[in-house]
Amino acid sequence: MEISREVKLLIDKYNFKASKRLGQNFLVSSSALNFIVEAINPSKDESYIEIGPGFAFLTRNIAQFSKHIYAIELDKRFVQFYEENPIPNVSFILADALTVDFNQFDASEIYGNIPYYITSELIMKVAKSKLSRAVFLVQDEFAKRLVSNIKTKDYGSITVFAKFFFEVKFHKRFPPNFFIPRPDVYSSLIELKRIREFRETYQGFLQFVHKAFNRRRKKLLTTLSEFYNFDFSKIFKDLGLNENVRPEDVSADEFFAIYSLFEKLNTEP
Repeated sequence: MEISREVKLLIDKYNFKASKRLGQNFLVSSSALNFIVEAINPSKDESYIEIGPGFAFLTRNIAQFSKHIYAIELDKRFVQFYEENPIPNVSFILADALTVDFNQFDASEIYGNIPYYITSELIMKVAKSKLSRAVFLVQDEFAKRLVSNIKTKDYGSITVFAKFFFEVKFHKRFPPNFFIPRPDVYSSLIELKRIREFRETYQGFLQFVHKAFNRRRKKLLTTLSEFYNFDFSKIFKDLGLNENVRPEDVSADEFFAIYSLFEKLNTEP
């Protein structure tokens, strides 16, 4: 049976109406589902965290090739469905993923179809966890921001954050008719593979970048000097950076170099 028909039958059976507030759009394309499973590439030796399992179509496909899945669902209306349709190696957890400690699970990877309104916060939460890899289906607009390069309009603080902690890879776009209800925009599958572990000392760096992009059209040197009441011109000169660059002209590694040198000079007696 086609997934779209199965989803419609389940919606009727459980008298379920997708919540706009929760950003619910159920994937109903078999080809897209298979592509996502291949991208996740589950292993019997690995456990996974899933965000927003919904009617568990993706969950079942991943479960048969994995050790265990911790599937976190915010919508309590799914309780009856999960009770009536258990999966042996899946723990369905009714909770807000943004408040759950991912490190409590013996999982190394995370995946899911992510509502737009939690995407940025979720990625930062993953960055601060011990998870080594994430495969997320997100709004295409957000995916463009994550994979964008310097000197482009999509490049911003979330780009810097993501590329500082992860190797970011774009996989594929999916059209609105692959979902029920049909969203207004395309969705894209992205992959985040960890390249740097989070340390508490990085918290200051994240705030540093956020402040820089608060005035993205101003010269970075001017913005930082005003925010921190510190002359950054020597730092820019030492790093070979043009004093006229704006935030979108600076890579994640260059931002960190600026911050690190600032911290060093600012703490010297």
